[in-house]
Amino acid sequence: MPEILSHPRQVLDLIWPSDDFDYHWPGNSKWEIILGAFLVQNTTWTNTEKALTRLQAETSLQPKQILSLNQEELIALIFSAGFHQSKSNLILKFFTWLHSYDFDLKKIQVAYPDTQALRNKLLSFKGIGEETADVLLLYIFDRPVFIADNYARKLFLGLKFQPAAKYRLLKEAIEAAGKDLSLIDYQKFHAAIIAFGKINLRGPGPHNHPFFDRYCYKTIVSRR
Repeated sequence: MPEILSHPRQVLDLIWPSDDFDYHWPGNSKWEIILGAFLVQNTTWTNTEKALTRLQAETSLQPKQILSLNQEELIALIFSAGFHQSKSNLILKFFTWLHSYDFDLKKIQVAYPDTQALRNKLLSFKGIGEETADVLLLYIFDRPVFIADNYARKLFLGLKFQPAAKYRLLKEAIEAAGKDLSLIDYQKFHAAIIAFGKINLRGPGPHNHPFFDRYCYKTIVSRR
């Protein structure tokens, strides 16, 4: 009989790789994290790194210098990441929005004290979906949110938690049950899920990992 897990922290503790595991999103600045989150959509991290390296050489990944590029110049720099037109449009429009706050993220925090309102604003940009919006909330705007990405949904489906079939249902369920989790907890959770998924959850599934024989997850789903 599988052991029932009823709190997200129990799952986090079980899949946490090691004491010295680096849970930080790759990037030396928040500007680099933003660009990486946009460029990695529908491509590999290897292709994303190539684009970031070219952007670094040309702009030092400084927001004012990025905005000084015209679209053709930007497309040439991010070519390796694919979807050049849509990604260049998103980068220029998003950094223009940041510029309206003088590239001061604290001003945006003050302007959007409500996390859902900020999330809705992020989702208003064409090219930012639910997962990317939550990445920005978690790593750029320091909001404790759950990223219900592909690996997260596979993990919780493996734990027999049916709301995991839908991004929003899983996100809301985990956040409702994990109200005591901190910003760092959610960052660690995201990184640990990716690490677990890369080893154990590749491919479409179903995934018959011993972990799923030992545990299942069950909690009350919050519906808004």
